[in-house]
Amino acid sequence: MSIDRINISNRGIDRAESTQGLDTVRNSGRERTGAKDDSISLSSQAKELDRVAGKVEQFRSERFERVRQALESGTYQVSGEDIARKLIEANKK
Repeated sequence: MSIDRINISNRGIDRAESTQGLDTVRNSGRERTGAKDDSISLSSQAKELDRVAGKVEQFRSERFERVRQALESGTYQVSGEDIARKLIEANKK
């Protein structure tokens, strides 16, 4: 028996040879009337998390802007001790 003579196609899977229409395969027996029936609602905890995430992002943006302005004006200062601590921490990893 030669491998060339084995038919491995499956008419139930091969869409080109399938007797079912594409819509029937997608719907799987369920009728859908459209997106207007779909809905989503967030829990109060999810809404609170979204609100807090927005505040965190706003804080980060404001802080970034303050640091950027200080760097541009030459008033941004970092202590030598802070730099040394960060260098030591980075080299421990």
